[in-house]
Amino acid sequence: MRSPPPHLPGSYLVLELTNRCSLACVHCSVAEGKAHPHHARSGYLDGALALGLVDDLVELGARFDALILFWLGEPLLHPHFTTIWRHALRAAAAHRTFGKVEVHSNGTHLTAARIQAALNRAEVEQPWHFSLDAIRRETYLAVKGMDRFELVQDNIAAFLAAKARSGARWPRPIFQFIVGENNLAEARAFREHWEGLCRKLGLPVRAAAGHVPPGEDAIVFFRQLDCPTAQAQERSNALFRQEMAAQGLALPPQAEQGRQVQPERPSACSGFWKSPVVGWQGDLTTCTRDNLLQNRVGSLREARFRDLWWGGTMGQRRVAVAEGDYGALKLCQSCFIPQSLNYSELSPRDIAAQAEWEAR
Repeated sequence: MRSPPPHLPGSYLVLELTNRCSLACVHCSVAEGKAHPHHARSGYLDGALALGLVDDLVELGARFDALILFWLGEPLLHPHFTTIWRHALRAAAAHRTFGKVEVHSNGTHLTAARIQAALNRAEVEQPWHFSLDAIRRETYLAVKGMDRFELVQDNIAAFLAAKARSGARWPRPIFQFIVGENNLAEARAFREHWEGLCRKLGLPVRAAAGHVPPGEDAIVFFRQLDCPTAQAQERSNALFRQEMAAQGLALPPQAEQGRQVQPERPSACSGFWKSPVVGWQGDLTTCTRDNLLQNRVGSLREARFRDLWWGGTMGQRRVAVAEGDYGALKLCQSCFIPQSLNYSELSPRDIAAQAEWEAR
């Protein structure tokens, strides 16, 4: 039997349970509605396909550092969310298929039933990122596109209260704030609010920037905004660094160095090794920036994940990308994610390990 593929540090599998959303954030393609090809049609990922993907990874012995149940829609809208989530948790606990099972939610559908289903004491890390981005109603409406501020605040407060009462280990709450020009003025107030509520309930909490530190305590998490051009990314990087410095929050090394975004990026992108993305219709691509599926590898409706991600087409792409050749990958030619904090590093050792396994 062939050995499992190499476990690459920083790897994560993104699974889009739905492209439907209850908000329309200005920094998300959902705000474009049906004018954006990813949202011309909407629906839910086939539950059997999701479970089969997890089973395929278990059978192969493959491992990812994280499974992320989110892309361009609200995952709690999926009618079988709990079934899919628990199946992934069991695979993580029994087979170490995933180092953690991560959920990103805007909190609009964090109902009492969802809360009770979520609370647990499993031996699997479970961060839940609540995408909030504001602490005032007016700002929330401007950023999120819909007036659901009070609903979301109440839902998350109910979640925290239930977690405190039950003593449940998981999920770990992450209060996410993407720093931009439209919400910068209330970044500190956002931090003070969620830190204060957690402490009132007896829940350990701290703030972090650029990355979520290991642990089980609640985190007020500040992220930088990813932008479509080098110039906009430069402004975003600077804005983010300035605000985090003002709050006394340390940044990952690449942000502290303040390196500039370069218009040419010959280095190998980690997405082709570490971040497969499965859309709600079963399409597999190489990173979350590819919402037009320009780098589409194939469909899980037609082939197993293992045969697509570790198959011939991806092997050929990895050879080219390892040499900095993006000639056949138009999307990648204008990408600045490797100069962002929201990027997994790729080492020559990672590339060599994958190439050696594929050559067997």
